[in-house]
Amino acid sequence: MSKKYWVGLPVAVFAMAPVVGAVAAAPAEAAVSTYTCNAQTWEGETLPTLTIEAKWSKRQAMGEAQTTWRGVAKYSTIDCKLNG
Repeated sequence: MSKKYWVGLPVAVFAMAPVVGAVAAAPAEAAVSTYTCNAQTWEGETLPTLTIEAKWSKRQAMGEAQTTWRGVAKYSTIDCKLNG
């Protein structure tokens, strides 16, 4: 490899470092949504209302609620609504 490539390599790496840092910081600032979830057990009993924080979607909130209720909730009855 030629010596002129070795001289240019550190310059290129240092030039790209601030760009990589700025791109990596953007996804960390994504807002977290709050959902209120209700459901029933397989026997038809109403489970206590949960407040779930989900970063991505309503489906994620439903999965978190199902996990919090430890599988007691009938999945088809889980109803999560976005707060505010």
